[in-house]
Amino acid sequence: MKTMHKAGCAILGLLLWSAGQAADSNASPQQYDIELLIFQNLVDNDGGEVWPVDYSTWYEEAVGSGAAAEPGQTVNWLPDSSLHMQAERAALDKSSRYRTLSYLAWRQPVVDRVSARALTLPDNARPDKAWVGGTVRVAVERYLHLYLDLQLHLPAGSAVPDPTGTVDSGVQPRLPEIRLTEQRRMRSKEIHYFDNPRFGVIALITPYEPPAEPATVPADGDEKPEAAP
Repeated sequence: MKTMHKAGCAILGLLLWSAGQAADSNASPQQYDIELLIFQNLVDNDGGEVWPVDYSTWYEEAVGSGAAAEPGQTVNWLPDSSLHMQAERAALDKSSRYRTLSYLAWRQPVVDRVSARALTLPDNARPDKAWVGGTVRVAVERYLHLYLDLQLHLPAGSAVPDPTGTVDSGVQPRLPEIRLTEQRRMRSKEIHYFDNPRFGVIALITPYEPPAEPATVPADGDEKPEAAP
């Protein structure tokens, strides 16, 4: 009898575990607010670092226009009122060494690394100012991971001419002169810093908690009559 009892408990435990796994697989993925504060280093000092001069391979990797996610990626762009790094942006704006290029924030469901898709940053290209384009991917396994592939484009007239001679010499190419490609394990609610000598990114990922639903108040006539004494 004890053997049968143990077997029954094992089967019951397996059924409960399977039910839990099914519930987890059907649950919606956790949503996160992702914030990227991108800035340029105005001090022309690369610290001895040598940048490549052959940009020919980058033509095939040019960032497309528009702010669109890859198929299957759903994001909601967030207003300034919900941003958490306003103090950091204000400090950058007051500095003579740095310039804020963009402050982007959006909300999206975060899935595993295999299913996660890259988000193309909004195209804010301007011929008279530096700007950053590229892609961002956020995934979660045991921990959150942030994948950055960004390119700094300099104003017209300051880009390095095409050394391969494939572009008409009379046309100033729009080249991503400086590239930042990095991935990092992230802790939610903590600020992380990515940089190279020419530009950098301050990143913050925060779990989104939907507001609690207001308690329902019974409509007139719906209240149960009090019991007679």
